Amino acid sequence: MFDPREWTKQLKSIHGIVRIIYVNEHTGLAKLRCTFTKEQQKALEREDKKLSHT
Repeated sequence: MFDPREWTKQLKSIHGIVRIIYVNEHTGLAKLRCTFTKEQQKALEREDKKLSHT
């Protein structure tokens, strides 16, 4: 089950291009934003907005 609260957003420079990656706080797994489904990306964005407003 996908839980957007388990993922931390980071900016990472990959071959000179800044990319958005998410790191899972439990496993340490890093994934590019584009590897998530559209629904998961929207959930991650909503969670990021919630965290930035608090």
